[in-house]
Amino acid sequence: MFARGCVFGALLALPLSAFADNAMDKCILTQIGIVDDTMTIGEVRQLCAAERQLDLAEPINEKAADEVANVAAEPQNIEVTLEENTIATEDGSAVSRRVLLEKTQARNPFALMPHKPNYIIFANNLSSTHETPFEQDDPNRDYNFQPWETKFQISLKMPLVRGLFNQRADLFVAYTNRSFWQQFNKDGSAPFRDSNHEPEAWLSFGNDFELFGWKNSVIRTGISHQSNGQSGALSRSWNRAYADFIFERGDWYLSFKPWLRIAESADNDDNPDIDEYMGNFELGAYYKLEDHSFEMILRNNLDFGENYGAIQLGWTFPLTDRLQGYVQWFNGYGESLIDYNAHTNSIGFGIKVSDWL
Repeated sequence: MFARGCVFGALLALPLSAFADNAMDKCILTQIGIVDDTMTIGEVRQLCAAERQLDLAEPINEKAADEVANVAAEPQNIEVTLEENTIATEDGSAVSRRVLLEKTQARNPFALMPHKPNYIIFANNLSSTHETPFEQDDPNRDYNFQPWETKFQISLKMPLVRGLFNQRADLFVAYTNRSFWQQFNKDGSAPFRDSNHEPEAWLSFGNDFELFGWKNSVIRTGISHQSNGQSGALSRSWNRAYADFIFERGDWYLSFKPWLRIAESADNDDNPDIDEYMGNFELGAYYKLEDHSFEMILRNNLDFGENYGAIQLGWTFPLTDRLQGYVQWFNGYGESLIDYNAHTNSIGFGIKVSDWL
């Protein structure tokens, strides 16, 4: 309290000419009652400058409030560039920029943030369509799935609790839907071939461990349920406990995500071998080059006798101020849950609304 009183007294002693901007004045005086006692006047001013910058970039968005509230828990080195309407961290890393901008939304109780990429693409399955489970479910029906279909993903998250474990962790929940729509299949009334639902919850820990120049900035531990919402021969589901180690270096981002399947009783397990095909880890590499970004995602079961896995490559490029073009290639197992044990080779192109970085 003594330090806070000193800061307040110093502010009152400043000449009135320093308070020409009323918005800045109000912000500074407000933050004195919020931020940690160890913050300097310069740091408070820096936070308020970042808040004003976000207001200029998105005048109807109240993003800035949470960054101010959380900076004491996870201090950031912020560079304000009003000309570009951007906020950059001192090290310029893409992951830190993403984390910083996400923090600005958390105080809004109605805020939903992108989790995984959100996109819609027109994809062509270069492999033969996998109709076996559908024929098992209804042998008398001719499905006649088409190689062209629309694939889209909607993925959102929100923070439930901030500042757990002495300001070391945040609790998040998320939901991801990935669907495969046979829009050209007129004989089948344009059905959805599969829709995968994935609710999850995790603790996110900030970290600053460095290894060979790579900073392990975030560690996540969580649980995930993935299901296609079907029954009988079409039912697919599994539960996992996972950890996710996120490393960054400039505009490079690496994610190593191992998991363990949560066992189910034999009577309730519709796909006891799903982990053999989906693998036991995911390794992601992402790079941002100006307005373009590139991704590579690998999964594998590390069983060299019966090896299964998948690779996904993606390229995101600018179309408009709000939309990005997206090209995606997938090869392997588990693009959709209904195809978890069938090999898929598909390429698609479309629009991406939000990216990893």
